[in-house]
Amino acid sequence: MRRLVAGLAIAAAVLGGCSSKQEANDTLPSAPETSASPSLQPLGPADLPMPEEARRQTADGFNAFAKYYIALINRLDTNLDASYLRQFSRGCQTCERLATDAEHDSSEGYSYEGGAITITALAHANLTDAGAETAFTVNQASYSVLNGQGTPVEGLGGAAETIFLPEWQASGPTATGLSRI
Repeated sequence: MRRLVAGLAIAAAVLGGCSSKQEANDTLPSAPETSASPSLQPLGPADLPMPEEARRQTADGFNAFAKYYIALINRLDTNLDASYLRQFSRGCQTCERLATDAEHDSSEGYSYEGGAITITALAHANLTDAGAETAFTVNQASYSVLNGQGTPVEGLGGAAETIFLPEWQASGPTATGLSRI
């Protein structure tokens, strides 16, 4: 997956566009529809629906959403459909770049091998008027970007590494910021 996620490792400065307050995605259900009721409409891809906990407007719900969004990024290993990265982000430059790279790679016939991202530390979320924010550390396994013949594409792979993400913001089940220093 990981030319996409390599950008998280390469970025050397906080992405200012990801840290400002943004409007929520117009396609998300309204607040009454996202209440913790047994009749919640599914969100996300059929093979990776958003957990009910990730839809709650609580610190634990926010952290569950952060884990879910990383799972959506990991899903790119088997499916380069980036529409769900966009569905659950708004105004997040890093999230948009990940989605755009996945779409480009798909159009080139590329696939990903390796590169799984694992959250190794996740701070307790801080609820704000605009949503919530937290910080976390992830490990990313080494990865290759493969062409249609299964051969690695030169310059698009990467080594295993640990990445500290000091700013993750969301408003409802929508990422508005993912930054790295």
